[in-house]
Amino acid sequence: MVINNASAKGFSLLELLLVLVIVGLIVSLAGLSVSSGSRPYVVEGSVRVFADVAEYAMDEAQLAGSDMGLLFRQQRGGKTDSYSYQWLQRQNTGWAPPLVDQDIFSARDFPPDVELRLEVEEGGTEITTDIGEAGAGPLRPQVVFYSSGETTPGILTLVDANNGRILWELEWDLLGRMTLKREGRDDDES
Repeated sequence: MVINNASAKGFSLLELLLVLVIVGLIVSLAGLSVSSGSRPYVVEGSVRVFADVAEYAMDEAQLAGSDMGLLFRQQRGGKTDSYSYQWLQRQNTGWAPPLVDQDIFSARDFPPDVELRLEVEEGGTEITTDIGEAGAGPLRPQVVFYSSGETTPGILTLVDANNGRILWELEWDLLGRMTLKREGRDDDES
């Protein structure tokens, strides 16, 4: 039995390519809209990881009997500065990177376009900018988690570098109790 193909219609190659281009554009636009909304989650994730590691550092300092320090760094350049932090441990020769849990206590960067503001009780409010420069001197942390269970009290504020809006605020007291506030407000504040 022979079928007559004159009445059967199909898509031409040009029509198929046009549909593929349109689908590709829709998928790329959907990808852009999803990724552009992820910045708040990246910032929240970085501040929560920081808070968790800080609590772990407090426990480690007490268990190991060795003070742990936190050094905030600022890298100047470009349109905005970038910020990071590095964990240090008090050793016989002074402050140095920890010898234990190096993956947990590795240096980490905060997300781009986030500015840090640091206030600590003992006057170390300046974020270090001279790491690695000749004559910079020994590393000195701004925040210390003492083996006795005490901590340098302070507040770390993460600010949107583009508009100056407070994104997160992390406050800790003398005993290392941490309070994390979204946009500088407690969860129960409106």
